[in-house]
Amino acid sequence: MTDNERIEAIAASIMRYLGIRPQSADTLEGIHRWWVEWGDQEAPPMLTEQALRMLVDSGQLENIQIAGRLIWRLARRPWAGRP
Repeated sequence: MTDNERIEAIAASIMRYLGIRPQSADTLEGIHRWWVEWGDQEAPPMLTEQALRMLVDSGQLENIQIAGRLIWRLARRPWAGRP
């Protein structure tokens, strides 16, 4: 499996996790450890970070700074009718 395929699989696993737990938010380390279904082939955290950034670029996730830590979560949709 190529790195790009692994990144896609990690991103899919993250979105499955959030499909069940949409209010979840965590650091890269927490997401890498708890959100991704690794089976027997855990990838390096760098690939999880690339998957997270890909999901941000596609508008599915966002990251915010809280107490000096970067936290990742589902992108918040603006309220309908707001400017």
